[in-house]
Amino acid sequence: MKQQLSIGIPIVASLAAFVLVLLALLAGSRPGFMEDFDIVTFNTSALGKNLLSTATDDNKPTSTTDGLCDGLGGAFGRLCSSATAEAETIESEIVSAIDDIGNAIADKLADTLGIHEFYSLHVLAICEGSFTPNATAPSPGRNVTNCTMGLSDGYNVSAIFDHQLQIGPFKLTLADLGFTDDIQSAFDTLNQVTKAFAIILIISVALTGLALVASLASLFLIPRKERAALLSNVVISLVALLMLIASALVVTIGSCIVVSKVNDLGDDVGLSATAGYRYTIFTWVAVGLMIVAFAYWLRQFLAFRRGSRSGANGHRKPARDSEESSHYYGETREKRNKSSVMGRNLFTRARRT
Repeated sequence: MKQQLSIGIPIVASLAAFVLVLLALLAGSRPGFMEDFDIVTFNTSALGKNLLSTATDDNKPTSTTDGLCDGLGGAFGRLCSSATAEAETIESEIVSAIDDIGNAIADKLADTLGIHEFYSLHVLAICEGSFTPNATAPSPGRNVTNCTMGLSDGYNVSAIFDHQLQIGPFKLTLADLGFTDDIQSAFDTLNQVTKAFAIILIISVALTGLALVASLASLFLIPRKERAALLSNVVISLVALLMLIASALVVTIGSCIVVSKVNDLGDDVGLSATAGYRYTIFTWVAVGLMIVAFAYWLRQFLAFRRGSRSGANGHRKPARDSEESSHYYGETREKRNKSSVMGRNLFTRARRT
């Protein structure tokens, strides 16, 4: 009875791990569903800022007051210096106004080019939308407008960028914005990593669910076939654990590498990326829960084997219930009676002779 109650530990751990990996698989599969649990998010609100900065730099006024008052003294020198300072103040205000205009344009730059402000990558889909209240606000929210199935259509985010730029008002391409082969290589790496991760995670969901079913079945199997039930749970939970570890490593290392490359190479064109730390935590918590389930079944199996070896060496295991105990002591009493009868018969024969 005590052992059956303790089986609740791996059942609860397997159930929690199964729910977590299932949510990790379905996150972002439709607009607004667990949008914050993404693998990688690309911020394209400033994409093409290199074109904007060139235009604003060309329109900034150049200083014409440098060295103008050199060589003048007395009242003329003071008057010239005062006029020069006033001119520099006006010039600074003009430059600041141009920068403010540039920032306002940058906030609407993605809409102007015909693309969305962000693209979030999930296991089953790629979602796109705009930031709220705006792209330059600190910690902006997300307004998802559309999600494209990635598992069936592929995870080529750069192809989505390029397509939306070409149908935009300016008919641009990524090459027009300064995309290099290195940036495209980073996106290709992400495409391969995400495909591998999706396959591993789907297998992890299936194995974690199988581990849950095996734990539930052990409630009925252990009283009848204890060794087979324990061994099967050890194997299933171990395989599920290894797959979860593989998926966690792929998403953690892969997303960090891609984000680092995109941020280094995409800064000049206004492209940035962030890794989904919440998603990473999700996967590692699932790993921890499956470790609990595996450790329980391994401990139970090793305890069973120690008990079996003790029985094989001639030391009887403690009786598990009153029925086994009475049977054991009944057999012992019967053997003693037989021994005493044989002893009396031998003694009688010896006296007759």
